This record gives sequence, C-alpha cells and structure tokens, in this order.
Amino acid sequence: MRIGGRRLGVVVAVLLLVLGLALGGVAFLRWKAAGVAHAVTPPAGAVAPTPDGPRFPRDVIDRAGIVAFGLRNDRGDATVRMYALPSGSPWLQARKVVATQLDHWEQLGDCADDADAVIVECAWREPTRWWPRKVVLTMMRTAAADGGRSRSIYVVIGSGLG
Repeated sequence: MRIGGRRLGVVVAVLLLVLGLALGGVAFLRWKAAGVAHAVTPPAGAVAPTPDGPRFPRDVIDRAGIVAFGLRNDRGDATVRMYALPSGSPWLQARKVVATQLDHWEQLGDCADDADAVIVECAWREPTRWWPRKVVLTMMRTAAADGGRSRSIYVVIGSGLG
C-alpha cells in the first residue's frame, strides 16, 4: 500500500499541528504557574507589622523596597513581607525554615552567617528553564533603640514572579 504525496503532506501537517498545540499548552501552563509568587511562611515568633504593633525602622522599610525592586520584572511586582523576630533569633533557623519550603530550589550564592554583619541575605531560584521564580530572604540586625547591647532583628522575605 502506497501513500500518495498529498496524503503524506496532510499527515505531516496534522502531526506538526498536534505537536505545536501540545508545546503551546505546556508553555501556557508554565506561564500561568510562574505568574503566581511562591508563598513563604515566616520563621516561628515572627511578628508582622500592624498599626498598633511593632514599629519598623526606616532601614528595614528601605531594604524591603530594595528587595521588591530587585525582584520586580515584566510579569509584575514581587510580594515582599517584613517581620520582627525575637531578639537572639539565629540566621540559620530562619534560613532553614525558608529553605525547607523551597524543596529542590537552587540556592544562589553563599548564605553563610556573619555574626557581626548588619545584613545577611540568601536567595533561591526555581529549577525550571521557563520563567523561574525567585525568593529572597534578608535578615537585618539593627542596634537597639535604647542603646543597649541587644539587637533588634528583622526579616524581609520577597517572592518574585517568574
């Protein structure tokens, strides 16, 4: 049995159409998934800002703005949240809480702690080729308002769109 040239052309065109629709469907689903910021739960003891809650220093608010600007892309604005942590909260605990929520995400750079550093930052990127999302965790240790030895600790968590 022999297939004519016209029939072969139709079969090839239909196969290419089905393949194109399948690839387009996968790309559309990935595009929709990347358009949602990854929700990240803060570490235990974190207190979000409220009108009658803790006042955040200007440095923390500025850092949140920097994180939001860095994560913004053509898909839209990033989701950035600020939290106050209890005094003495360790960086490794905060990093571990965020990292466990980002299972199999690629860590960007060195996330080592420096006890003397005012700002410690870590970032993760989703392991996908098309429109990867990014999450940034920043811990700030500011001087106590009363001039004492204890330091106030704040966490900024930003999640960008893919």
